[in-house]
Amino acid sequence: MSSASSSDCEDKDTATKSRGNLQDEEGLDWLKPRTLLVPDDQEDVPDADLEEEIGRILTTINPQWVADEVAYHYGQAKFVVKPKPTFGKAYPLYVYQGTAIRKDSDEAKAQIAAGYGKVGFDDAGPKRAKVKKSTTEMEEEEEPEAEPPPQEEVKEEEAPDEEKAKEEGGEDQEGGQADAAADEETEAVADEGAAEEQVPEDAGEAGETHVEEVLEIKPRVKKLANQFNFCERAALTYNFPRRSVDTQTVPPPRANYGATCLQSIIFDFYQEDYARKQREKEEEKPKRLRKKTAKHVKSAQQIHDEQLAQRIREAWTILERLVNQNIYDEIAQDYRYWDDPSDEFREGMGSLLPLWKFQFEPMRSHAVCDVQWNPHYQDLFAVAYGSLDFTQQQKEGCLCLYSIKNPAFPEYSVITDSPIICLDVYKETPYLICIGRYDGNVCVYNAQLTLESSYQYKSDSVRDKHSNIVWEIKWGARMIDGEASFFSISGDGRVVQWAVMPGELQATTIITLHSSVPPIPGPDGTLLTVNSCGSCICFHPEKADIFMVGTEDGMIHTCSLKYNRNYVRSVQGHHMPVYRIHYNNYNNTIYASCSGDWRVKIWEDGRDEPLFMFELGSPVGDVKWAPYSSTVFAACTADGKVYVYDLNVNKYRPICVQAVVSKKTKKLTRVDFNPRLPVIVCGDTKGTCHVVKLSPNLRVMCKPPKKAQVSDQRTLQIMKLDKLLSLVRDPPFQTGVVDEKFDDD
Repeated sequence: MSSASSSDCEDKDTATKSRGNLQDEEGLDWLKPRTLLVPDDQEDVPDADLEEEIGRILTTINPQWVADEVAYHYGQAKFVVKPKPTFGKAYPLYVYQGTAIRKDSDEAKAQIAAGYGKVGFDDAGPKRAKVKKSTTEMEEEEEPEAEPPPQEEVKEEEAPDEEKAKEEGGEDQEGGQADAAADEETEAVADEGAAEEQVPEDAGEAGETHVEEVLEIKPRVKKLANQFNFCERAALTYNFPRRSVDTQTVPPPRANYGATCLQSIIFDFYQEDYARKQREKEEEKPKRLRKKTAKHVKSAQQIHDEQLAQRIREAWTILERLVNQNIYDEIAQDYRYWDDPSDEFREGMGSLLPLWKFQFEPMRSHAVCDVQWNPHYQDLFAVAYGSLDFTQQQKEGCLCLYSIKNPAFPEYSVITDSPIICLDVYKETPYLICIGRYDGNVCVYNAQLTLESSYQYKSDSVRDKHSNIVWEIKWGARMIDGEASFFSISGDGRVVQWAVMPGELQATTIITLHSSVPPIPGPDGTLLTVNSCGSCICFHPEKADIFMVGTEDGMIHTCSLKYNRNYVRSVQGHHMPVYRIHYNNYNNTIYASCSGDWRVKIWEDGRDEPLFMFELGSPVGDVKWAPYSSTVFAACTADGKVYVYDLNVNKYRPICVQAVVSKKTKKLTRVDFNPRLPVIVCGDTKGTCHVVKLSPNLRVMCKPPKKAQVSDQRTLQIMKLDKLLSLVRDPPFQTGVVDEKFDDD
């Protein structure tokens, strides 16, 4: 009984111990000595050296600090001083704007007023809770701290105490997570008190009494939320010393290289580089995609079929020519051998013999806007189909090449999406033809290519292209780099030079034609200059940089490629639009012009008045000098007639006037002499080209004088024209002759 009673007393003593005392005993475990493990290879250091304190100094001096830092200001074009940083000489390694604010700031007050950081409704005011303690517990609290029990007993008591501590710790954590946890604890304590009251009176008989104690629980106040664990630190450390490392290698091999760099060479290099990159991309593709691209490559059978079709086409062309020559055999015989015998009885008068009529069936409603013989092939001429009736403009045009060997069908034809107004055949390469269209674009066609390729160059993507109708186009001299070039004049008042570069056209505005009309005020009040509308252009036969321009207000301007700001010379040639200007083939100072004012004028360069003036009674569409004579020229009018003049025979009247088409239904638009054959071609407004032969009186050649030793026909033609001009030129004006005459009187 004594052992049992002693064990019961020990349990009671253990139960009566406070939690705080147990926790203090557990907290003293860190004071127990621990054995340090020393490595075998550790060096022995004296205690004095170990106790020595080595301080690391953080200085506020930045060694890389620049007092006045400057930067270049591109707006002011000078160096300006940059503003100094707010942090001074300190070098901030990390700067971040935090969310913590002071409680006494306006922003914090506003947040508190809005409900952030206030005391909760349930936590308002202090709360009281009643806790009952036994007399034994109160006595134990007053008694001094007992001696620690033996180690074995302590170990036995650690297990239940640890469980109680965990439970209490869990309760504390739960209470710290929510503000309402204090109320729950108070209620729990009250429940425990009520449970203790219900304990049987046997416990009271044991001599233990309970005393009530009131505890005040302060409310938990919410803190202002800090969304980030913000921390700002700035420090300066010593800079690492700079080190320079030098190495020496074998110098690379050197070689001198020289070559001429042209645009064509650069273009070829870029083309090769582009093709190489395309091949690399093809190799990178998977095999299944390579097979699809390989299908587009023509097989050997397809190439053979195309070659066979081309040979069959050539054979059919020859057969077609043979059939047409048999059909038009009489006309071919007249063209070759027949001359009008009535010219022997008509002194100085001639006639035109109609031969062939060329017409393309899809272009029956179109007009022949331009026609030109090929300079290399005497039987071939080019025709531009468009429309000159601007009230009912056609939607498409056509470029055709006809041969007198086959009047039934053109040798070459291309349909365009806009009417063609003008064309010109390149003399150096006669298969290149440049055209000007109604929509302002220019194109270059290669007659050697198949019809599937259509145009070779087009000005669709060129920035400085024309914005109005291209009235005339002419090939010019080659540029410095060797590229071909041509010039165009349009209704927008600009003369543009087009350089035929590899794969593209490059446009350069040579001159802008200004009108004599004073500037007109625009919608916003600014004065706008009025451009003159160009209608024709003609280049000097010998001086490639001199050209003449005709305008719609009747002016004839002499311009130069070297002086593009102003005209070299201007003449009021006509009172209506100038349709054509053409230089004489034997004298470069003589040129002819025609206009809608019914007149043809012969001019000499440098004179303001014409040498000859002829009125034809109808608007004159075209005028051309004959290639075989220096005094013969031909003109076509809107009443369907062709006029042929020979100034050496008659200076006032034509030597031939012949109606080629009916003036009621058709009008003649263009005329051109064949450079070798005695024929001319005329175009009308119904898409028909008429080829007529000149009678012998219209193509009389010069006979050399008996005493003269000159037998060259060109020299004789020049002498004939000079003799004619000496008769019509005004006598030279001598300075001071008239003044002296009046002084003598």
